[in-house]
Amino acid sequence: MSGEQTTTQTETEQPASGGNDFSVIKNHMMRDGKASIMFLARSFAAINGFTFAIASFFNPVLAYACFQRLMFAFGLASVIRLSQRLGPVQFTKQYMISVVLEDSAHYMLFACNFYAHKTTTVIGVIPTLYCLLQATAFLLAMLQECHNPTWDILKRQLNKVKENQQQLLRVVASAEIFVMPVVIIQLFTGQCGSILTPLVYYQFLMLRYMSRRNPYVRNAFTELKMAINQLLYKPACPGIIRTVITKVMGLIEKLSPMTYEQAQAS
Repeated sequence: MSGEQTTTQTETEQPASGGNDFSVIKNHMMRDGKASIMFLARSFAAINGFTFAIASFFNPVLAYACFQRLMFAFGLASVIRLSQRLGPVQFTKQYMISVVLEDSAHYMLFACNFYAHKTTTVIGVIPTLYCLLQATAFLLAMLQECHNPTWDILKRQLNKVKENQQQLLRVVASAEIFVMPVVIIQLFTGQCGSILTPLVYYQFLMLRYMSRRNPYVRNAFTELKMAINQLLYKPACPGIIRTVITKVMGLIEKLSPMTYEQAQAS
């Protein structure tokens, strides 16, 4: 009898545990409406980003639709994050300066710039990985409040993504740099929708370089410069190539903006 009672108790407790977990998830999402909407938007963006990457090989129409949905959802999440960081819109100089310094404003500009652009993998990588990381962090924090063992497999996978966060952010930063030459090539080959696209993206790249909270783009530029210098000064590198690339790198350094810390010091 005691064995039957134990089995009966276990069977009745499991559904209750699952029900409690869903109540916890519901309460967690209701606790912060903006954060929950951002999570849904970023999840939707990440799903469309991966779908776009797959559909690019066999269905260009689906790929373009997923690319646009990716940019729209990414832009929506960026707008919500910006309002969360700065509060209501204010038509003051200080507020506008704060907007320019916010990473979410940079990515809102990115989404608007590429919403109707030709589908390009390296462009899609940036919002897809960024949304994946942000959605993972929210989902993991939410599932930490759940105690049902059925979530353990998902938690382990999410923790793996979190453990590789630094590497993924470096990939995002490198992609942000390499989009610039890609857009310029597309402009000269007639694949760029507007001449304003590379100009706007140049402003975006400068803002990312100046970012106070995210040094990955600056670090990526430094690592790229070191790697190129190592190749240039190898004996096998022709002198004319070394000269041309050195001048191009010098021009890029002159065009690079001051960081926020440098501007404050000056």
